[in-house]
Amino acid sequence: MKKKLWMIFGPVIVAIAALLILLWTPINFKTVTPKKVDQAATSLDTRVLKGESVKNAAEKENYIPIIGSSELSRMDPFHPSSMAQKYHWKNKPFLQGNPGTASLTQAMNVGGMTNLKGNKAVFIISPQWFTKSGVPSDAFKYLLSPLQLTGFILNSNHGDKKMNKYVASRIIDLGVSKGPIEDDALERISEGKQITDFQRFYIRDIARSSLQSQDDLFGSLSMNDHQGQINKASAQLPDTYDYKHLNKLAVKLAKKHSHDNDLQIGDSFYRRKLKKRIIIYKNAHRHVTYTHSPEYNDFQALLYMFAQNKVEVMFVIQPINPHWVKYTGMPMSSITNFDKKIKYQLKSQGFNNIVDLSNVKNPNYIAEDTIHMGWRGWLMLDHHLKGYYKTKKANPENTEYKMNSYFLTKTWANK
Repeated sequence: MKKKLWMIFGPVIVAIAALLILLWTPINFKTVTPKKVDQAATSLDTRVLKGESVKNAAEKENYIPIIGSSELSRMDPFHPSSMAQKYHWKNKPFLQGNPGTASLTQAMNVGGMTNLKGNKAVFIISPQWFTKSGVPSDAFKYLLSPLQLTGFILNSNHGDKKMNKYVASRIIDLGVSKGPIEDDALERISEGKQITDFQRFYIRDIARSSLQSQDDLFGSLSMNDHQGQINKASAQLPDTYDYKHLNKLAVKLAKKHSHDNDLQIGDSFYRRKLKKRIIIYKNAHRHVTYTHSPEYNDFQALLYMFAQNKVEVMFVIQPINPHWVKYTGMPMSSITNFDKKIKYQLKSQGFNNIVDLSNVKNPNYIAEDTIHMGWRGWLMLDHHLKGYYKTKKANPENTEYKMNSYFLTKTWANK
């Protein structure tokens, strides 16, 4: 009888034991190959965003991250990944963003990129993040990385104390719970206390060790593969880079793919998301404002992460489709006031490299849908990225940041 039971359950027990040994044994599995990194660079896979091993491997190679949200999935011929491939940029974009990502998610992401220190990055700011309620709790909880959270907890006795207190408090307020030990550690950090020796031992040697093993083993398996899409997009570009010619091509392609509506919105998006209910959006955004939001405090936490690692950052303020703005009745002051406020927060602390696409002379076909860059918007950004991507290392003169904890206050968030 015992022999029969062992024949049935023995293999299962052995497999579970072997998996547990793999997950808790501090072994470097080295599953992240250059080929995997290249695939991950355009995969926009949530495991890449929430992991660390693939991104840190990319930082050792010729990649510069572009950090943003759902606009990164608009992979037309003028998308930075397409342009970098066609015109052989010395360094290539590594895309990091998903629908629902906002400042606090990306602050945790940047905090976990240990090899980003002293290098460059690009960060795309979306005005629509800065609503009165801020990031939705469900979106943040879904995209919060347990691995990155353990890293934040373990590093909480370093860096700016006010920033650490803010981040811990914000995570708690958003309803995150990752286990009683982690939750208690966050409570202590939010109160300005150091975590206990036992918490440090458990989180470092048990929880984080297991999470790192999982990331090493599974973080780059069966990722999304967008290389075919990039190949098809870049094939539509001329062999020689000429901005004026490319701008005409962008307008031509945009017209071809947005003839179903007079809002300059891509046909595919319009048919799927808007066509059947377009009338409900008429003058629906008359009272929208982007100047009162807890997102400004979350954004400051992100800036601290960049500053601590001396990362040189190009910030991009992406546009909102001007035809959509007019149709929905959104006041232009909502955009211009946001623009002034976010640029003040950046420039007053030494983040001076800002590409502002929210107010350009000719905004036609600058967005592919209602609120995301596409066609000419990508091309305008590429014009700035082309030179920026020639060197990967940060210029120390451009990382002399002067952080101000006032930007973590509710007074600033609601000013």
